[in-house]
Amino acid sequence: MMHGGFGSGFGHYGSWLSGPGVFFHSPLGFIITLLFWGLVISLAIKFFRTLFSGEKRSPGTHLDILKERYARGEINEDEYHRMKTELV
Repeated sequence: MMHGGFGSGFGHYGSWLSGPGVFFHSPLGFIITLLFWGLVISLAIKFFRTLFSGEKRSPGTHLDILKERYARGEINEDEYHRMKTELV
């Protein structure tokens, strides 16, 4: 039987879209549902921040940059070895 054009699952207490515990029908269902959606939203935010962050360097890159600076002559051999021991 159609109720308001949405079918029998919408708009009734106890359906999957209403009630205090939307997914988990128990006394703590509402809290569990809020925790579930909080987790989903926080994971989505973390995923998009990681995906669109500008930092794409791996930890070994700092030593590579140091080698490039030494090769270009920006730093001398003593500075290179001093900085290398600080990085490693």
